[in-house]
Amino acid sequence: MQQMSKTMGWLMLALNVVLLILIGTMHNTAMWLMGLIMTLDAVTGLVANYRS
Repeated sequence: MQQMSKTMGWLMLALNVVLLILIGTMHNTAMWLMGLIMTLDAVTGLVANYRS
């Protein structure tokens, strides 16, 4: 699996946090779940990048 750069990982995490904030203005459970999954993906990508 190709790893992303650390800068791109932090950017993706920041954008996902913004996404969660925007979803917070709505009350759609499916969107919350999608946002959380994408944020967890960004966090695990950063962790894997810093471990290698």
